[in-house]
Amino acid sequence: MKILYALALIMLLAITMGCISQPSTQQAQGEKPVENATPEKPTTTVIKEKPKIVLEDYPSQLKAGEVASFKWSISGAKGSVPYMAVYIGKESNAVSDNTAPDKTSYTLKTPGYPRGSYNIPGKFTDSIKMDEPGTYYARAHTVVDGKNIWSEEVSFAVVGAAGQPVKEFKVMVINAGFEPNTFTVRKGDLVKMHFEVGSDVNPAGVRIVSPGWKNAPALKPGEMQDVEFTADSSFEFSLYWLAGNLLRGKAKVTVE
Repeated sequence: MKILYALALIMLLAITMGCISQPSTQQAQGEKPVENATPEKPTTTVIKEKPKIVLEDYPSQLKAGEVASFKWSISGAKGSVPYMAVYIGKESNAVSDNTAPDKTSYTLKTPGYPRGSYNIPGKFTDSIKMDEPGTYYARAHTVVDGKNIWSEEVSFAVVGAAGQPVKEFKVMVINAGFEPNTFTVRKGDLVKMHFEVGSDVNPAGVRIVSPGWKNAPALKPGEMQDVEFTADSSFEFSLYWLAGNLLRGKAKVTVE
């Protein structure tokens, strides 16, 4: 009896254990394995700003003999530059990254940052004495990674030492006389005339004669002469060929 009872108990225990379901390690048919998900790395967009120089402050007008002060900033790059300056001249210049200062017609530059090493970004100041009246154009300049970096061009006026306005004229000297040949100014104006002798004039040269100025040098084709005077009264000036002292043309300055 005891033996039968023991066998029945063993069979009941076996049946009970077989009814307990165990986790299946087998993969369902057609089901793809699940890979361990790796979080994506954040994408960082690096924006490199173009190096830029901005002429922030400059004179609008000053008298001859006064000091012109300039302030500029350099941004968009970090490190150092070999030099910097404000370049100034009486002619406007179009520039690019390939334009070196010696390829422009700027004739003056501020002296405060010669060859060396100057940390950027930053703000900088410099000045230069302006002795000659006229209308001037200026750009700040430096070199970053071997490229010329220019500011936008600005302009300012240098008036006479007494504060009188300056009138400037560019005059072509041609075979038949002057272009233009009439000029109107106000009494008291400081007048500057820039004469350029064309290639078609007599090879022996010409002379520009006037009671308005004393200097009348002989000029050959391609040469230039600048004259300056304070407008007082109207007058004429004349063009003579040196060969035979032949009169070739006249021009008139009218003072109102």
